[in-house]
Amino acid sequence: MLGISAEYMMESEKLIYLVGGFNSLDWLNSFDAFVPSKDRLMPLKRMSTARAYTSVATLGEVIFVFGGGDGNSWSDIVECYKKGIDEWIQCPPLSCSKGSLAGITLGGKIFAIGGGDGENCFSSVEMLDPSVEKWVYSESMNEKRFAPAAIDFKGAIYTVGGYDGKSYLSSAERYDPREGYWARLPSMTERRGCLSLANVNEKLYAVGGYDGGKMVSSVEIFDPRLPAWVPGMSMQKARGYAASAVIDDTLYMMGGLSNGDEVTEIVECFDHRNSWYAPGFTSIGRRCFFSAVVM
Repeated sequence: MLGISAEYMMESEKLIYLVGGFNSLDWLNSFDAFVPSKDRLMPLKRMSTARAYTSVATLGEVIFVFGGGDGNSWSDIVECYKKGIDEWIQCPPLSCSKGSLAGITLGGKIFAIGGGDGENCFSSVEMLDPSVEKWVYSESMNEKRFAPAAIDFKGAIYTVGGYDGKSYLSSAERYDPREGYWARLPSMTERRGCLSLANVNEKLYAVGGYDGGKMVSSVEIFDPRLPAWVPGMSMQKARGYAASAVIDDTLYMMGGLSNGDEVTEIVECFDHRNSWYAPGFTSIGRRCFFSAVVM
């Protein structure tokens, strides 16, 4: 499999890397680079196994993919992709098999947050220090969270929503490694899991998800300076288990599962005009339960 062509390597444009998922027919081990300005999808070397409900994080020029499953079972497998050589390398596994977890990078370390194994929902957080090459447990969250969303923001981890085994959550919490504990934050207005959380213009956007009865299109915005959640402009299409990415303060919401178990191919963007629009992208196709990361 060829790597990214010289044509794109010479450009300064950031790419959105899409990891695994489900296309309504097959569970995918695919790994692709998406070029938004050209609506072009470039297949890269595939992962060793099909991976959906997984999570991703970047550290330098390396993309880490951890956990997830294939629709029948969960995995503890961790793989990392080295951009310059278009190769996958096996990394130390998670402490247990899990999926629908969140992942971020903070302080040169990778964090695997929450998730579940089909029977249990987890509040636990694992941390990988690449120099030690071993996952160790970090401070657990205050709540169990299956299918939460998380982001690193101003030196801390923010985690929102998810499912605790009984109900979908509106709660949010923050972990600042300088403090060493998870602090409760104001709750969102709506309960939601399998949502997206993005930093747009120094505010956190909680987008879409599932509220326990239906997929939602609603958006809530958290300004840490207030701090409070306020309503944002809703997407045109309700969706959960979508992939999201931010490039130059434009938020891309890609694919996902809509009401009626529809796997959608529609991409929506939100930018400085504070409105959602559909750019008409077609190259990604139908996909849900997948992850995205910008590099």
